[in-house]
Formats: sequence, structure tokens, C-alpha cells
Amino acid sequence: MRSALDGIRNIRNLTNLGSDPGARPAEWEQRQLLRTVSLLLEAEGLPPSAVDQAGEPVRTGYRTSEGDQAGQVQVRWVGPRGSGARYQEQEQLQRCQAVLRSWGFETVEVRGPGGRRHLEVEAGLR
Repeated sequence: MRSALDGIRNIRNLTNLGSDPGARPAEWEQRQLLRTVSLLLEAEGLPPSAVDQAGEPVRTGYRTSEGDQAGQVQVRWVGPRGSGARYQEQEQLQRCQAVLRSWGFETVEVRGPGGRRHLEVEAGLR
């Protein structure tokens, strides 16, 4: 994971212009937004959720998916029924938000159906 993070830093330093090229996502990251967001969260120690063959969560953690708009990713905190993931949701999404913002991504916490929270993540233009 550390070598992947170093790779992202190197890409930013080689392709971004300006005084702080590492402060914002590179064009490559914008094209691979779902993968980049997932990689950053896992590399920072946040566990990814896992699902069984029926698509039901079997492990509590973050789940990333394409957003409703192009250039957007959604991050949810999910877990198996009875795991308490819903009660961890706000705190864990705030952790996800802090990680992504530290890498220059724009994040907004949104409440969806049933009051469940998720993050909407974009690369931004900084």
C-alpha cells in the first residue's frame, strides 16, 4: 500500500503544475476516481466492507461506488445486519472525509433515504 501511495505522490509531482503539486488530485486520479478513493481509504487503515455471493455485507467497513454524477464517488459505511454499522456511520465517515480531504479531494456528507449518511467525493479543481 505504501508503494501505491508513493506512486500517487510521484504522479502528482510530475503532472500537476503550481507551487504545491501534491496538494490536489492529478488528472490520472480523476480518471480512476473510484480506485483512487478506495486505495487511499484502505492505505490509511480504514477497512473495506466485504460482501457474500448474494451481495450482503459480511464485514463492516467502507464501501465505494460510482456517484450519481460523472466524476463523483460515493462512500458508505456498511456492515452485516446487527453489526451496529449504522451507529458507527457518522464517526467512520468523518474519518473517511478527513483522509480524503488531506489528499485534496472535495467531500460532502449527505443524508439519503432512511436518514443513512454517505459521502459524495469529487476530485475538485483547486
